[in-house]
This record gives sequence, C-alpha cells and structure tokens, in this order.
Amino acid sequence: MEQFKGIIALDIDGTITVERHALEEPVKQYLNHLIEKKWRLIFITGRTFAFTKPILSSIKGEYFFAVQNGAALYDMPQEKCLKRHYISTAILQKLAPVFQDHSGGLLVESGRENGDICYYQPSDFTSDELKYLDFRIGISPEKWEPIGSFDELNVTEFAVGKYFAPQENAHAMRAHIHQLAPLKVIVIRDPFRPGFHLAHVNAQEASKGHILEEFMSDYPGLPVIGAGDDYNDEHMLEKSSVKIVMQNAPEGLRQLADIVAPSADEHGIIQGLEEAIDLLRNK
Repeated sequence: MEQFKGIIALDIDGTITVERHALEEPVKQYLNHLIEKKWRLIFITGRTFAFTKPILSSIKGEYFFAVQNGAALYDMPQEKCLKRHYISTAILQKLAPVFQDHSGGLLVESGRENGDICYYQPSDFTSDELKYLDFRIGISPEKWEPIGSFDELNVTEFAVGKYFAPQENAHAMRAHIHQLAPLKVIVIRDPFRPGFHLAHVNAQEASKGHILEEFMSDYPGLPVIGAGDDYNDEHMLEKSSVKIVMQNAPEGLRQLADIVAPSADEHGIIQGLEEAIDLLRNK
C-alpha cells in the first residue's frame, strides 16, 4: 500500500469555505498541495452528492467524501460508493406524528443511488416556510419533488431526512423522533438562515464519526486531523488525533479543540492545518 503521512477529515460549509459552489483559490491550492504531500483527504459533509461534487471539482488526484452526515462514502473522482447507511422508507409512517404536532415538514433526501431527489409534502409547510424552500431549491443542484404523501415514494430507502426550525422547536422535534424510532438526529445551525436550525435525521449507523472510523480502518496507525464548525462534527472530532475547531463554532464545540482556527471567510483552515501538522511533527 502507498505510504501516507496521515488522514485529514474536513467538514465543508463553515470550515473550508463560506461559498456555496466553489472553493476559494488559496484553500483549493492548499488542499491540492496536501494531496501532493501524501495526506489522505476525506471531506465529510451534510450536503448531498450532487451539492458536494461541484464544490470539490477543483481537487486533483484521489480523495474521498462522505455525504449527508455519513450516509454514504465515495472514492473520488471515480465516484465509487464504498459505504452506505440508508433508512427504510417504512420508518416515515412512524415519524408522521412529529410533523403533525410541530410546525414545519420533513425533507426526504433519496441519496445518489436513488437519483439525488429531495421529496417534500407542500401541505406540511406554511407559506413563509415554502418561500424558504424556494430559496433552497434555487441554490441546490439536486431535483426537488413535491408529493402529496410520502406513501407515493417509489424508493424503498433514503439517505437522510432534514427539517428546519427555530432552535427550541428543532430540539423538541428531535426528542419526539427519538421516542418514536431508532434514528440519530443531530441539530446544527442553518448555514443559510441566521437564527434557524437544521436537523439531520440519519440511520443509527450514520454519523460523521462513524464513517470516519470506517475509513480509518483501511489505514491503521495513521494519525488523523479533523476539522469542523458545528455539532454534527463532534463525533468526527472525537475520532481525530488533532482536533481543529473554527473560531465561529459554538462554544461547546470549541472546548474540544486542540487548535481554534480563524473563520472560513479568512481561509482559517489553512492556518489550522499548518498548526496541526506541526503538532504531529513535534510529537
């Protein structure tokens, strides 16, 4: 096996970029430099495959990304799926009471193997919520498909469910879901709407930390540098030898950090990774 210096596991939004569709030039150049220097790069994001692939299209050589909070892992650029942790659509009937008792509806992301379609029931959303969905549809490359009922789905499994809500409601809905079904629910800040939160509803086996752990098993003994900016990165950071947390991350996450890096709009990941590599070199 080719010899690598280590693994670098990176969140995308708020960590390596604040842009939606492209990496800033200094960050792109630095990440390509790391690949040339024999670091194994894995990007672990809440985005879909269709939303992740374009932003990483300027990365040269072999790299990996895991999408939808660890629901699937791909070897790039050949787009080979290495791992999948999807949810049976039968679970959607159990979740219906959550969205009857709380404002807002569920988005069901099918996953790349099912066409990367985002299904939603318009009747579950208020007019203001539908306006926000129109914004998300406008910035998202995946297909969005309104349906009358999730019973109409022609797939048997899906990658992740998502919902948007103010913080308190988002956590109340998470607690309700945990009462009804064996699923993992992580609530983070909505990267596109200040004051609101976004929840990822995944299979129990799907998380950023678990997918990183599976990836690490192919590279025993290699050190791992992890970098993130929100609570869905927590498990990934816990699996890392050196933990980089962005300056604008929640305080609870920053307490885990070995290194606090400047924010993504300052290209802070470059400084953070340089410090992490120096830290490993001097151990």
